[in-house]
Amino acid sequence: MAKLSPARRLALDVLMEAQETGRYVREILAGSSASDSCDARDAAFALRLALGVTATEGILDDILNLYLAKPKKVSARVRTALRISAFEALYLDVTSEVVVSQGVELVRSCAKNAAGLANAVLRRVCAGRQEFLSATDASANQQRIVSVARHAGLPVWLARDIEVSLGDSRAAALFAAQLEPAPFAVLANPLRADHVDAALLNAEATPLALPESYAVGHMAGIAATDAFESADLVASDYHAQLIAAAATRAGSCLEIGAGRGTKTFMMHAHVHVAHMKRTYIALDLFDGKCRANAERIARAGFGELQTVAGDACDLDSVLVDVDAASGGRTLFDTVFVDAPCSGTGTMRRHPEIPWRLTPEDTRKNLPQLQLAMLESASERVALGGELIYATCSVMTAENGDVVDAFLGSEHGESFELVPLSQADIFTLPAYKPARVQVEEHEDERGLFQTAPSLHGFDGHFCARFVRKS
Repeated sequence: MAKLSPARRLALDVLMEAQETGRYVREILAGSSASDSCDARDAAFALRLALGVTATEGILDDILNLYLAKPKKVSARVRTALRISAFEALYLDVTSEVVVSQGVELVRSCAKNAAGLANAVLRRVCAGRQEFLSATDASANQQRIVSVARHAGLPVWLARDIEVSLGDSRAAALFAAQLEPAPFAVLANPLRADHVDAALLNAEATPLALPESYAVGHMAGIAATDAFESADLVASDYHAQLIAAAATRAGSCLEIGAGRGTKTFMMHAHVHVAHMKRTYIALDLFDGKCRANAERIARAGFGELQTVAGDACDLDSVLVDVDAASGGRTLFDTVFVDAPCSGTGTMRRHPEIPWRLTPEDTRKNLPQLQLAMLESASERVALGGELIYATCSVMTAENGDVVDAFLGSEHGESFELVPLSQADIFTLPAYKPARVQVEEHEDERGLFQTAPSLHGFDGHFCARFVRKS
């Protein structure tokens, strides 16, 4: 009888807790006392398994259901144990002997009488894995896309929509990177330059083109310090950092969808680097996120942050106190809409995304909300001011189609689409190298779109409008 590895046992416990509580795998594992008793290698492998199973859940169930006589009769814990072994077989290229022996022991730890079932099913999974990934069971006209989806661990509809949105080459790069770790980047607080050097050195950080931005080799090196808690650094994908920089300009700014304030922090940092004068209001739907945002800005030494909580589709109600204080309807030099979206550009970091999304989400529900937010925001842009629209999606329906719908609407008649790379901040000498990088990801209309790739950063979209009348 093989001895069950502690990493697999921990992965099973984490996955079950995620199912039962709705919490994220990373969050659970980070706070798990069981992980403290594992060595670093076991903890890392447990995280790899838990994230991988979460990211490919539907594909794993598909292959398991081929060989389970009564799929609906299998308990949740046994199914999760089988998913772990199936993930190893399909995506980690673990030998059949290890998959079966460890899988049997993992299932035995859940239900002793299910060990025989696990042995039979996992042997068939291992024997049939290549044919399954090649989608030989799919119809001839569907075989290619089904195989693509299975290799990437994605629902077929989502893989198809990504190809349509990104084109073949960029979609292929996303699929190849989908189950690989995403790179990390941070932005440093320019007021704390003397405090962050040790943390950056410990993390093997290297400077990027954007001022105060660094690629991080080992995020644990920073996490072991208090740099995040002290607001000396903020973690953010580099492509998102480029968008935050582009949205930073002098004058008044309303940030919509600020959340806990990652982009708020970054824009405040660039205000200091660029020596700008700016007033700022951060809006989010939730009071708790507004408080967290204001607290971090204060810890960072950026001063007091004005926040408002409420529905961004009803800005007149949300900004009633702001308008009263200014003696009239407040218009802003910059309105930045960081819109809720599918998150399809960040699935490597958030493996829960692909199997929670539905086609209606990305094709209808989210675009309708995004357009409503954009139209509402446009009413608060001053003449000559800028409206910035950003998502972390790679889907055309949420990005280019929303832009076109806005420009074709009554609200959009007053706006002109202009390239993101021509944002004011990119005229400054320190920011010109970053401008070149933005230009590399712009289309002929100046729309900024990135997509994940192996060793590359995440997928983000941004459109920049100027109010002309």
